[in-house]
Amino acid sequence: MAINDKLPPQALDAEMAVLGSMMIEAEALERAFDILKPEHFYKNAHQKIFNAMASLMAKNQAVDLITITEELKRQGFLAEIGGERYLSELMGKVSTAAHVEHYAKMVYEAALVRELINISTSTVEECYKNPDDPTSLIDEAQGKLFKLNQQRELKGFVSSKELSGEVMQMIEKLIVDKNPIKGVPTGFTKFDLKTGGLRKSDLIILAARPSQGKTAMALNIAHYAAVHAKVPVAIFSLEMSRHSIYQRMVCSAAMADLHQVSTGMFKKERWRELAREIQRLGEAPMFIDDTPALTITDIRVRSRRLASELKKQGKELGLIMIDYIGLIRGGGKKAESRQQEVSEISRMLKELARNLEVPVLALSQLNRKTEDKTRTSNRPQLSDLRESGSIEQDADVVALIHREGYYKRDDPSLERDATLIIAKQRNGPVGDVKLNWYSEYTLFANPAPENVEVAPEAAPV
Repeated sequence: MAINDKLPPQALDAEMAVLGSMMIEAEALERAFDILKPEHFYKNAHQKIFNAMASLMAKNQAVDLITITEELKRQGFLAEIGGERYLSELMGKVSTAAHVEHYAKMVYEAALVRELINISTSTVEECYKNPDDPTSLIDEAQGKLFKLNQQRELKGFVSSKELSGEVMQMIEKLIVDKNPIKGVPTGFTKFDLKTGGLRKSDLIILAARPSQGKTAMALNIAHYAAVHAKVPVAIFSLEMSRHSIYQRMVCSAAMADLHQVSTGMFKKERWRELAREIQRLGEAPMFIDDTPALTITDIRVRSRRLASELKKQGKELGLIMIDYIGLIRGGGKKAESRQQEVSEISRMLKELARNLEVPVLALSQLNRKTEDKTRTSNRPQLSDLRESGSIEQDADVVALIHREGYYKRDDPSLERDATLIIAKQRNGPVGDVKLNWYSEYTLFANPAPENVEVAPEAAPV
């Protein structure tokens, strides 16, 4: 017998028992609504009855045999569901509503299996239609299964009364906690205070012109998150090798001159510090993928796989860093333009952040307008984002790096000055964050308090 000829999994007796329980006891209504939605019922008549109950409850009316009969009659479905006789049969299915949650879970689990069959069937059909694009097929299938798994852990309807209690607990916890950093800390004090850190489900864009230090800053943040905050970090580097990335982070942390280390000309007394930082980083939960020419589909598939592997270990992926958007290739059909392709990439990065509930820090380049001599200032702005306005639209936070000393190299007083411009923040203030820049260490650091001179060891790493 073919799969399409088989009767889908169902729990009709449990469906009847749930509806009967909801009709005989008011408390059973709320307990069932927490678990079920109309589409979870296999029988169409049961979906209509459940909808009628939801409609009555929304109007603060009693839910019983009489009111449901009238509501179904008003909607024009009474005869279709079997009339008042069938409703009476449902009430006679159970003698008590004590087991309504058990019956509801049976209905819900059967619905999940049916949805799993639908996903599997559609995946098979897509495989026959597009056999030349297996990576996209895997990504699409994984995405559907991931959403289904999330649904498995979610409730159905949530009453305002229940939600108000949850929000109250959240606020009380915030008051007791007193910690303004609710996301992954970056190590840049004022930036963390303004943003609350890198928040779950957020897409954060870090942009700058070439040679302004966007990769250096991203690696500073990734290092701080993994080494100091002990947050598992995934790094996708489409430009630099894993060894170069590792070496740069170690040199930044050890305050060792990157050029001297890369040429083997550094002072021997610095070796102990380098070895110490290599050991610290080696013990940190950091994962680097330096595969070149990755597609957005590759990134999504590998991120989900890493998140799943960490979850099996009782850990949680805390940050995804991507260097950089301009090197990511589209994962599906060939786009009409690069702008359209980047728009799709941006949308899928935001979707990845939401699905995994992980902040995604993606690097982007700014266009050449900042260097246009007709402009009164080379300070970057949102409109300077390269290739697609959708990046600005999809991002929750956009931060732009500006170093005035890069444009005025004859002024040594500007050499260490750097500004991280929070140009967009969906749920917070915008503004400037002053930092210090140490090019020899590829390191951004918090500036020293006024009138106090400190060594650059006060840096976040």
